[in-house]
Amino acid sequence: MRPSLSVLLGLLVLTLATAAAVPPQSGFLDSYPPLQPDARHPGSFIYLAPGGSLKGLTKVQIDPILVWYSKDSTYQGIDPNELSAVTENLRKALVKHLEPTYPVVDAAGPDVLHLRIAITNVMAEKKKRGILGYTPVGFVIGAAKNAATAGPNINIASATLEVELLDGSGKRIAVAIDPLLGADIQKENLTWSDIGKVLDAAGTRLRSRMDSDNLQ
Repeated sequence: MRPSLSVLLGLLVLTLATAAAVPPQSGFLDSYPPLQPDARHPGSFIYLAPGGSLKGLTKVQIDPILVWYSKDSTYQGIDPNELSAVTENLRKALVKHLEPTYPVVDAAGPDVLHLRIAITNVMAEKKKRGILGYTPVGFVIGAAKNAATAGPNINIASATLEVELLDGSGKRIAVAIDPLLGADIQKENLTWSDIGKVLDAAGTRLRSRMDSDNLQ
């Protein structure tokens, strides 16, 4: 029986985009499976391995979330401290729905669901500085920003969420690829907070599916 095209989206992805084709392969995944568009959520693409299941997986291991700029992005730089704050905030958005029922652990094991997540194909440009950006007051205001919420001083025109689920043996269960575009959420650019909301919703769906031990 062919798996439902809505399975993985219901598990992990809140779609914010509408796209006609699978985004270019970023190289984040070791190999890219045959993906199918989700009929219920235009723009998202999914793959569910035959026989894939969450049964017996009671803990979660989340690799460090990666951010990959597109080679075509006009801006490539990012402060390491800001990047760390951003990715940690994205991780927290996911983890809060799992713990304490499903502990997030650092090591693999037979009962551990392994998540690999990356924000790829990021198209960004550096923000223009307003008049306050050149004054001592502006400096203080900028320094006081919470980088985990506001993110680096860049505009994100588009990005792609790539997620891979592996079972305790390292076998692939599922893959989700979701293009994210600022225009699809009625604003010119995405923010790191917008992407955090995607993973927040992902945590809710993942928790629900783990409770049922069922990807369906």
